[in-house]
Amino acid sequence: MASPFLVIVLGPHAGITLVNLLGACSSLLIFLQVFRQVEYKKVALLLVPAMLMTIPGAWVAARVDGPWLSIGIAVMVILALVSSFLIRNLPAAQGKPMAIGAGAISGFMSVTAGVSGTAIAGYAVASRWPQAKFAISVQLYFLVLSSTSLLAKGGLPHLHWTQWVACFGAMLVGILLGNYLAPKIPAKYSRAFVVLIAFGGAISLMAEGIIALLGH
Repeated sequence: MASPFLVIVLGPHAGITLVNLLGACSSLLIFLQVFRQVEYKKVALLLVPAMLMTIPGAWVAARVDGPWLSIGIAVMVILALVSSFLIRNLPAAQGKPMAIGAGAISGFMSVTAGVSGTAIAGYAVASRWPQAKFAISVQLYFLVLSSTSLLAKGGLPHLHWTQWVACFGAMLVGILLGNYLAPKIPAKYSRAFVVLIAFGGAISLMAEGIIALLGH
């Protein structure tokens, strides 16, 4: 949801790197509360291909021009959102090949577009992974993958200290507000809100990339 907007403000490289950093931090805060309940074997099966795919993902992100990368990020976000609806209709699918494929796609998209969750959520739906157990276990997945994506891209974005304070302050407020509102708002409404905002950000980012290309 956040990656298109951060890319618009900071550019493709710094924006996605910041998404990875904030994702790692928020997942760490949640993981520390639930680490005893994590299904470590399932997470490991997803993480190995995901971590490997951050390497070619970082190579692509470093060599694609700014406007083209912005358009690519927007397309990946839109495809991820659309696929999240289609996946619900898939029959149950078990086995290692699907887990490896989902992890690989997620890892590549994490480092290039900051959108690692959709492929894993799709795997959870298709494999009938219970939602409560998935929501707990995926915190470790996001923590490790986001950290690996940061290493693959070569470090942190260069921001002013006031921007760092604003980012982490907003993240903490978001976590607290989310915990407060989650039981009060029906899931279908919150999900619809997230999808609409993400679509809007992706379309805006795509428009910005196209305008930048036309201006050259």
